[in-house]
Amino acid sequence: MQRQRYLLLAGILALLAAGCGGGGGGTASEAASAPAESEAASETEMASETEEAGGSGGGGEGDGTLTLGTLLPETGSLAFLGPPEFAGVDLAAQDINDAGGVLGEDVEVIDGDSGDTTTDIANQTVDRLLSQDVDAIIGAASSGVSLTVIDKITGAGVVQFSPANTAPDFTDYDDNGLYFRTAPSDVLQGQVLAEVIAEEGIGTIGILALQDPYGEGLANFITESFE
Repeated sequence: MQRQRYLLLAGILALLAAGCGGGGGGTASEAASAPAESEAASETEMASETEEAGGSGGGGEGDGTLTLGTLLPETGSLAFLGPPEFAGVDLAAQDINDAGGVLGEDVEVIDGDSGDTTTDIANQTVDRLLSQDVDAIIGAASSGVSLTVIDKITGAGVVQFSPANTAPDFTDYDDNGLYFRTAPSDVLQGQVLAEVIAEEGIGTIGILALQDPYGEGLANFITESFE
């Protein structure tokens, strides 16, 4: 039963990703789409990892209701991204519920603020969501914020799913198979952007980037790939 619950949750989160896809990205330019074969392989791998996680995750048999918590920016430097991200989650949940819900029960969404890395809002929100027995937490938009709470979330046996994290740190992170994201890492974005620039026949570039880990990291990956 626990294994089925995790597999079902993985499928629901895939639908939520589609719902969030219409809003502005939480980070820089979108990378080129992967081939269909690659996407299928990724989905298979995700399902496999989720099955394995189901053996050790918390939550028991659950209460029969899929409850999702959001950890998205209502305040802080990325607050402008919050409205479309919250709307994406709400739209996906509404579509699922209009289609009959999950196992005959409506999906419930509990919203929460992620703040940013200058505050402890994210940790407080995660503590509240975990105390409310959410099955998954959607967010954060900021890679830096996600890094401050990923151990707490996945350590509790709860799925974390970000629509915007791009930091390379998450690629091989020890997350018990419970962390997922839809955005490509800065490494891949840097490679694709460099290829596009080179294909245009441009030999010299100047990069204007944010002076933070995200901006500087992406700028470095573009430079390395371009050179």
